[in-house]
Amino acid sequence: VLKPGGMVLFRDYGLNDHAMLRFKAGSKLGENFYVRQDGTRSYFFSKEFLSELFADAGLQSVSNDYVLRETVNKKEGLCVPRVFLQSKFTKPGQSQSS
Repeated sequence: VLKPGGMVLFRDYGLNDHAMLRFKAGSKLGENFYVRQDGTRSYFFSKEFLSELFADAGLQSVSNDYVLRETVNKKEGLCVPRVFLQSKFTKPGQSQSS
C-alpha cells in the first residue's frame, strides 16, 4: 500500500539492452519477454509501456528515462552497451503526518 504522496522508484532492463539482443529466437516468450537457459525470465521495458502501466494503477510519472551504460571487461577486451529504464512515480495527494 502506497500512501498519498508516496513514491515508487524503478530500475530495470530497457528495450534493446545487450542482454535482449543476445537471446536466440527460441528464447522469446512474448513481446519483449524472454527466458534464460536457467529458466528465469527477463522483460525489457519501454518508457511508454511502463508509463502506461503505472498510470493505469493511478500513479503519476515524475521521471521516466533510459540510462545508457557500458560494461567493460578489460581481460576479454569487451565493451558491452547496456540500457536500463530508471523511473519515479508518485501517488497523487497529500501525505498525512503521523
